[in-house]
Amino acid sequence: MVSESELAERFVVGIDDTDAEGAPDTSVLARDLVRQFVDEGLGEHRGVTRHQLTDSPKVKRTTQNHAFALELLSDQSLNDVEDWLVRFVRQHAHRRADPAVAILSRHSDMPHVLAFGRRSQTEVMKLDDASTFSSESNVRLRALGGKRAGSIGALAAAGLRAGGGDGLFVYLDGLRELTGQVTAGQMRERCPGLTRILNEENGEPMDRDDLIETFDWVRPRMFEGGPLVYARRSPDNWKLWLLVDRRLADEEDA
Repeated sequence: MVSESELAERFVVGIDDTDAEGAPDTSVLARDLVRQFVDEGLGEHRGVTRHQLTDSPKVKRTTQNHAFALELLSDQSLNDVEDWLVRFVRQHAHRRADPAVAILSRHSDMPHVLAFGRRSQTEVMKLDDASTFSSESNVRLRALGGKRAGSIGALAAAGLRAGGGDGLFVYLDGLRELTGQVTAGQMRERCPGLTRILNEENGEPMDRDDLIETFDWVRPRMFEGGPLVYARRSPDNWKLWLLVDRRLADEEDA
């Protein structure tokens, strides 16, 4: 296992359209991917994020128009990381899917691909747009299906994740074990990547003994490049704090 101090490069990866109707969501593949990357000793990960793209009826999607991104730290070369990612996605994507993978490295023009991601949240982008933006941004974009349908979402998710200010974390080590009522200190201990647990009212860090109701669904916001959760005091119990971001009744459990 390579230590973080030895890691040579940060790779931001976007993935989309790996699923099909009735099959596990792309978030499942992304979570399996980062775990296997670490298990194989290739480096470390900094979680998986979900990004909402335009909800236009013109966009074909399995459920909601979400794309997913992840961050990898590794001393592997860009070519080696690309080969590993492509092989993993090909092996694990549903056979009826049309997946794609986008990879930003230190050689990429992050602001340019971020602009593509932001446009994808309000506009219906085209495959030619994705091809042009990826080429201009020096982003590796690999369409692994016949129709290249996942290219737009993969590139958009990579840009939005690299920008550091969009999306929800759907996976960090220990995140999904945060259930019921736990203290802020326990949340930080069980999920080491989650260091910012803040009082919504004043923005101050929660004390380690503050008791927080998780509603069995902790999905930190992406803020300034990392995960953040806000809590507010319960109106019914001043000793209890409630997470601000909660799962909506009709929301997919990514």
